[in-house]
Amino acid sequence: MKPLRFAIIALIALTSLMAMAQEQRTDIIIPKFLINGYFFQELPKLPENANPSYTRLKDSEPESVISQAIPREQVRNANQFLNGANMMATMLELAQAGVKDDGTFYSPKAGEPFPPFNEIDLEGRRWTNDSVKGHVMVLNLWYSGCGPCRAEMPELSTWKEQFPDVMFFSATYHDAEVVQKITEKHHFTWTHLVEAKDMMSWIGTEGFPFTVVVDKTGIVRYAVHGTSPETRVEIITKIKEAEEGI
Repeated sequence: MKPLRFAIIALIALTSLMAMAQEQRTDIIIPKFLINGYFFQELPKLPENANPSYTRLKDSEPESVISQAIPREQVRNANQFLNGANMMATMLELAQAGVKDDGTFYSPKAGEPFPPFNEIDLEGRRWTNDSVKGHVMVLNLWYSGCGPCRAEMPELSTWKEQFPDVMFFSATYHDAEVVQKITEKHHFTWTHLVEAKDMMSWIGTEGFPFTVVVDKTGIVRYAVHGTSPETRVEIITKIKEAEEGI
């Protein structure tokens, strides 16, 4: 388990947003830290038993800590930062749900049977292992705060035309309303599984997106975290091999 690593990632992401705000306006206070929903210019002194989260809004912080915070009305786009922080916290909690104390976690791997699943898509249809039996299946895990995930969506949609017999699924923890807005904006035409929280634990400490290719017998042929032009070429190769039974 690596909670500090995730806290640092969250802090870096939020710091980048704050830097953008600074470029746009100079007559406000630009915070450097966001801890438990409070903004700070300097890292505050915390009680010895404190368990700070860089992303989760809490109302139980000691007054000695809160008194050091920058008034929220002096922070531009404060609500935007907090909403993004809470979304990131939810995603990290789900992604880390399957991580054991020794840092290992379950994730589908090549050569293993694809695990049992039971998920709902945007239209309310239920999908299970039986639904895809006899077909090659491709699954792509993403969330809204993942820039590379969103950037590759239009390209992924073209795969449906290349492989009309393959069943393509995307999955995320977001609800149907959020998923529909994002997928329509990015022209992502796969079958979208919503509120797929169990699948999110497969991310562990490795990051998004996560793409899995499963053959017609239900065996994982390829599983990869992250994306790049080279990675997507490799995924296409694995899809072709799975279709041909190589």
